[in-house]
Order: sequence, then C-alpha cells, then structure tokens
Amino acid sequence: MTIHDLSEITDVLKAINSMASDINALKSDVDKGKQEIARLNRRNTMLSYENRKLKMENEKLGKRVAELESSTTSEVKVEKDSHNSSIPPTRQTIEQQVVMRTKSLRTPTGRKSGGQKGHIGISPAMTETPNKVEAHHVTTCPHCGAQLPSDAERTCVRRTQVMDITGVLSLPETTEHRSYAVVCPHCHKLVSGKLPTGKCTKILYGPKTQTLVVYLSIVHSIPYNRIRDILKDVFMLPTFSEGTIKNILAKNKSKASPIYNSILDFIERERAAGMDETGVYINKKLSWFWCLQSPRYCFVFADESRGYQALENYDIPRRLEGLTLYTDRHGTYFKLNVKNHQVCLAHLLRNLQYLNELDTSQQWSSRVQALFREAIHLRKTRPITDIKRKDFDERMKRLNDEDLSKHRPELQKMQNALINCSDYLFTFLDHDEVPPDNNSSERTIRTLKVKSKVSGGFRTKEGADEYACFHSLVQTAKRNNISAFIALYDLISDLAPTDNFIETLINHNER
Repeated sequence: MTIHDLSEITDVLKAINSMASDINALKSDVDKGKQEIARLNRRNTMLSYENRKLKMENEKLGKRVAELESSTTSEVKVEKDSHNSSIPPTRQTIEQQVVMRTKSLRTPTGRKSGGQKGHIGISPAMTETPNKVEAHHVTTCPHCGAQLPSDAERTCVRRTQVMDITGVLSLPETTEHRSYAVVCPHCHKLVSGKLPTGKCTKILYGPKTQTLVVYLSIVHSIPYNRIRDILKDVFMLPTFSEGTIKNILAKNKSKASPIYNSILDFIERERAAGMDETGVYINKKLSWFWCLQSPRYCFVFADESRGYQALENYDIPRRLEGLTLYTDRHGTYFKLNVKNHQVCLAHLLRNLQYLNELDTSQQWSSRVQALFREAIHLRKTRPITDIKRKDFDERMKRLNDEDLSKHRPELQKMQNALINCSDYLFTFLDHDEVPPDNNSSERTIRTLKVKSKVSGGFRTKEGADEYACFHSLVQTAKRNNISAFIALYDLISDLAPTDNFIETLINHNER
C-alpha cells in the first residue's frame, strides 16, 4: 500500500490490518538477515584463523626450503687433517690426534692380526752342510748312576740347528747339535744326551740374532717389518718373519721377568728416586706407563690406572717408605708415605714463565722464578753445608703472603699451588742425592712416547709388558755405563739367568 492508495481507503480497520501484516513480514525478513549476518561473521572468523595457520605453515616451509637450497648450493666447510690431506698428525691438536686413533680408511675384516688359520708357514730348512757340529753325549746313567763306557755303541737320535748372524753382508753361521743315545750296560735303559736347545726340533736363531731383534725393537723403536727387512737384507737371514720377532721377544721376556722384578729390590735400597707417568694406548684403550728410577736403576711398568691403585699393583708404596721422592705435582705421588718429597722446579719455572707473558703488569711470577733459579745455582756451585735453606723458605713465604687479588686469577691459582707444596720446594738444598727437577724421569719416558708414536700404541697388554721389561733392563744398564747391546746379549745368551743378574752385570763391568 502506497500513499496514493490512501485516498482509496474506505475501510480503516482493513487498512490497519494490512499495514500490520506488512510490518510483521518486514520484521521476519530483518531477523533472517541478522541470522545470516551472524553466520557469515562466524564463517569469516574461522576462515581468518585458518588463513593465519596456513601463513605460519607457509613461512616454516619457506625457511626449510631456503635451508635445503643453502645446503645444496653453498660450499660445505670441512677441516683438513691427516686422514683427508697431507697434513702430518703431529700438526694436529691432541684432541684431533685422539679422535684419529679411532678412524682409518681401512675397513675392518673381523680377523685377528697375524697369520690366519690354514696359511702356509715359512721357516728356514735345516741344512745338510752345517758350519759346526757339536755332539752331546751322556757319561753317567741318570737312572742307576753307573758310568757309561766311552767305547759303547752310540746312535744319533735327534739333531737340531742354530743359525746366527756373523756380520754385515755375511752369510749366517749354522751350528748343528746332535744328541747321541746309548744303552746302559747295568740297567739296560736307553739314555741320551741333552741338547742346549731343549726339545725343539726346528732350526733356532742364535743369541746374536735374538739380541739384535730385541735391541732394534726396544732401544731404537723400530717396527717389526723394518727389523725383518734389516735381518734379511743386511745380515742375509733367509725367511725371517714378523712372527719370529714376536716369538723372540716373548721368549726372552719370560727369561728376563725375574731380573726385571728384582730391580725394585735395588731401588728400595736407594736414598732417593724419581717418578713420572705418560699416557699410551693399549688395545685401543688409554693406559699409562709409569717410571720409577734412581741414578743407577730404572723400573717401568704399564697399567690401566693413573692413580694409587697402579702403584699398589706392584707393591711400590711399601718400597718407597724410606726414600725421598722427586716428582711433578700429580696428586697420586703425595698419597705415598715417603721419607721426604721434592717438587720438580723445572715444571714450576715453565708455569711461571707463562704467567710472565700472560700479565706483564705484575712482577710476582718473575720474582718467584728468580728465587728458584738462585737456589738451583747455589746448589750447583756450593756445598750444601754452605746453603741456608731457611732463608729460601722465608723468602718464599713472603712471596706467598702477597695479595694478588687485583691481578688475573691464574696468578692466585699458582700462588695457592705453591702454598700447598711449600714444604717440598727446597728439599734438594738439604740432600745431595735429591735433584731440583724430575728431568731424569722425563728422559726415561721420552723413549716410550717415541715408541707409541711409531707404532700408534700396543695391541695387547702382553706387548706393553714386554716393552716395559726390556726398557727397564736397558735403562738400568745405561745408568751403570754398560752397553745396552752387551747387557741384552748377556741376558739372552745365559740359558738360566738368576735374579742377581743385575748385580753380577754391574760388578763385572766395574772390574
């Protein structure tokens, strides 16, 4: 109904009813519009949330794609070391060297080292024209004690040969040992002469050859394959193998063990001794070589522990109770119940030099250095009776009482360390037999580091024990001005050396 229709209205009630009906229809349409608007608002909110979520996922995917593109297009940075370049291992850090010990370009086969089961072994054949022949007869029956007649019929029942080097580019000499058997006319039992080679039926190598093998391996740290080449090319020994070298070392180590153990008895009688230790890999595990030495004797051993337990395994703490011990500041040494102690001043001088270079604004470390050097100089130039140790202790105390809190913390740490060992700084001023440093022990274990660098370590504990045994004997010989080769030869050529071998060797050399 419009305004133009009002003039046509004749029934007012009817018009009102019609307008009310239109108003109700409009209200219904408005309500439906509001419901639709609310539904659209809810839908819009949900779509906005989903849109934000998709944007976040899109950003993550974009970053991941950028990372992947960067990793494929950019240059990968790889540090060069001894396994992927010509850089020698000695130029790497200690951490890198330790890691490289577990890496190799060779893939493991799962087989043990050495000759494999079923391989054809090669050994020198016995010659029919030996250079010498030694007959071994028996003159007294071991069963009844009767004297055997010299004209009795004798038969060669066993023979063996010993091959030994004679010189550079000279053919080896072969000595044949023959055992003759005879029937005792009294008890009618068959008896035969004993061979110096025991029950071995193969050809053996003589004492010169065995001594050279031990000498090259222990004293000069030459690997097995190079020792084999030296003996074959220089001394003309045929079919000499690395397995033979291992057997020679193992055989003579068992012979030398009583002598090796007796060295501790000699050190126990000394007035002072030094100790040091160094790390070495044994069967791919970090272990330690320990050195206990005096001016005349040396004892080296290998152990998995770097602590007190390693010393107890060899009953060393008990043996050191009457000695003055000079060492570095490793804590294990201060757990020993020794007569006295001397800290290595050479180590401390190097540590103080580092502080000199670290903080040039202070003079404390250089003054401590000067005090140590003055004490060492007096010990070298004056008798002990003319030196007053108390003066040095007092001067050291004044230096330790200085306030270093304004300087770098490394100086305070060094001062605390000197306070802890203040009683052991100048022991050498009271005893002639005590040196101011532990350099003699470090020189002893230096060869051990050379050996470990040449071989990369030891494959077995038995191999490390062999080296420690022979190294102890060699070092003991050198300290008594005895040739290492002669000492080893005397040991190897002796069929049954006793534990007083060291004493006999030293006394013979002194005569």
